[in-house]
Amino acid sequence: MVKKLKTNLKIIIASVVTILISVSSCYVLAETLINSKDVVYEDNSSLAAENVQDAIDGTCSKIDTRLSDIEDNLYTIKNVSGGKTSTSSTSWIYTGAFVELPANSYCSITYYANWNNAWPTGLFVSSSSTDNVNRALAMSQDATGYAPGRLSVSINEYTGSQTVTRYIWAKYNVAAKENTAGYFGFCATKVK
Repeated sequence: MVKKLKTNLKIIIASVVTILISVSSCYVLAETLINSKDVVYEDNSSLAAENVQDAIDGTCSKIDTRLSDIEDNLYTIKNVSGGKTSTSSTSWIYTGAFVELPANSYCSITYYANWNNAWPTGLFVSSSSTDNVNRALAMSQDATGYAPGRLSVSINEYTGSQTVTRYIWAKYNVAAKENTAGYFGFCATKVK
């Protein structure tokens, strides 16, 4: 019985060794003898490929193209807001409040003049801190001059290839009072 057990054990060990040698030889042979250019490929994906290597290259090329198309349509969204307290005037003054909008961005910004100690009677947004009212990009005015609250204008714009700056101008019903002008909104900037 011990002799039979030893014989069976030898047969099992020999079988395992034979299987291991067989598997590794097949792998080595396949790795060294079969070139992916020589393996025929049936083109079901419109890759214009006749072998496995061309099919792999075609697939990678399609993926690169699709990723580039996706990157061309990606935007980062950034919220923007800020404000500045300034001394009011009954004539147009630059409030000191401004915002820089990044290049290649679609921006939607609301500009405002608040009532703190005097009522805003006019507000305009300009591309310069030295512009006058005739160069306003957007304007809001209160005809009565006595409506407490906030005047605001919203501008939706594309900035193009340059960073642009917008300046807030305001006038109030009473001079020499502290009031706040500012902005809030968002910009969607193209990633690529």
